[in-house]
Amino acid sequence: MDKSRNIFILATILFLSILFSYIILEDTLGGSKQDFIFHEKFVILFAEDFKNTFRDYGKGELFARNSPIFYIVLSFIYKSGVELDKIKYLNIISIPLLIYLFYSCLKIQFKSINKNLLIFLSFIVLLSPTVRSLVVWPYPILYGFIFFLFSIKFYLKFENEKKTKLKNALKNTFYLALASYVTPNFSVFVIFFLYKFFLKFNISKNFFYIVILNCLLATPAFIYYFINDFYFFEVTVREIDLNVKLNFFNKIVIILSLIFFYYIPLLNREIIRKLLNSLKEINKHYVLILFFLISVYFFNFPSGNFGGGIFYHLSQFIFENNIIIFVVFFLAILIFKEAKLINFNNLLIFFCLILYNLQVSIYHKYFDPLLLFIILFLISNNKIINKKVFIEITKKYYFLYIIFLGLSFYKVIFL
Repeated sequence: MDKSRNIFILATILFLSILFSYIILEDTLGGSKQDFIFHEKFVILFAEDFKNTFRDYGKGELFARNSPIFYIVLSFIYKSGVELDKIKYLNIISIPLLIYLFYSCLKIQFKSINKNLLIFLSFIVLLSPTVRSLVVWPYPILYGFIFFLFSIKFYLKFENEKKTKLKNALKNTFYLALASYVTPNFSVFVIFFLYKFFLKFNISKNFFYIVILNCLLATPAFIYYFINDFYFFEVTVREIDLNVKLNFFNKIVIILSLIFFYYIPLLNREIIRKLLNSLKEINKHYVLILFFLISVYFFNFPSGNFGGGIFYHLSQFIFENNIIIFVVFFLAILIFKEAKLINFNNLLIFFCLILYNLQVSIYHKYFDPLLLFIILFLISNNKIINKKVFIEITKKYYFLYIIFLGLSFYKVIFL
């Protein structure tokens, strides 16, 4: 009873903090308000002239990187009589949906853990600077996260239920398609899920059904983007050199550092001990050292309004160079090796994450809380085996997010 009451108190405090976010118009991401103001014109245009706006979306003065679906839905709400500055209050419906789906996935993944602990962890999304900012300032990726969690839920059911594998695989495909229609970036994860379905079904009629459903669901989007010259690949923050645009080492360094940020709570004494031993025998890791040196040599991520993640910004703020992110990148490589996380499954996910962020800019909002979900539900060889370990990890995640949120507030207020 005490645990349930404590969870209720926590949920109440965190939910009230979201309501407070509306009062202060919180934007801990630093650009959410600006994005909403820039994109709200699409809501009005779709409401007033749907045909021409749909035809011209992504071109000329209507340039955009996002799918039009989110703004079309908002235009219907706007057309029904809800004013633009009131629409954001309806956006709070995303909060219970996100929490419920996160809890549903946790319940499937960690069957042996008490449900009160799972509920406790599920409320951590309310500390996410991304979630908090995008609740106040509506942006499509928040609903992309929700539909992606739906797809993860049915993938986990696919992995854990013997008699309904095809049904869950088809549901996973459907919800991944919804996430992709809201935010096209999510479409790349079809590579990972198809690989997993192929391992189970091989070349069979069940796998054929999944592929056909993917093709049917993807066809309308492909036709639309083809007609519109795949506009979301063309939009950038500002003009940059081609050698920067095509430099995948920037993505490797920064995205791996972001993964490491969300992996920190999973570090334990055994992994740290192995890391220290690896550092003592660093000459034995010549392949990883070579990979590190090549990545650092070609790293040329542009400064300015291109993002870069928490370690990149800390490095620029403290030292005005890349030393921190390079150190984090090197440690991440060694830690993931010692934790036995460098395997085909995880490399495939990493490849998907690079494709997920093909644009030059790498904004943290596209990865938070996405990487939390991926680490807990999709990364292989993660072992959370008992209640004690789960409690410790949950505490660390809360501590991590409190620090993250605090730094985000500091950045917006003082920098």
